[in-house]
Amino acid sequence: MILADEWTFGKPKTRKCVLRHHGQTAEATVFLLDYGDYPQFLRILARHADWESLPPYLQDAADNLLADDALAEEGPAVPLLEALTQSGDAPR
Repeated sequence: MILADEWTFGKPKTRKCVLRHHGQTAEATVFLLDYGDYPQFLRILARHADWESLPPYLQDAADNLLADDALAEEGPAVPLLEALTQSGDAPR
C-alpha cells in the first residue's frame, strides 16, 4: 500500500525493488522516510489502512503514537457517551 499522494511533507526519496511473494515477482516503489516523517506516516496509516492487514509491529507503533497524542491533549477528559452525543453518534 502506497499513500504517497497524501503525504505533504516534501519529496520522498524512492527506490525500486523487486518483491517475491508466493512465487510471483512484482516491482515496487519503496519510500525512504526521515525519522521526523515517521509519525505522520503512522497517522495516515492509522486513518486509512485496513487495520487487520497491518503487521503487529505497525499496529503497535500506531497505537503508541495515538496514545501519546491523547496524553498530550490538554483539558479535562470527556465521558464517552457525552462525546458520542455531541458528535451525533450516540446509540439510540
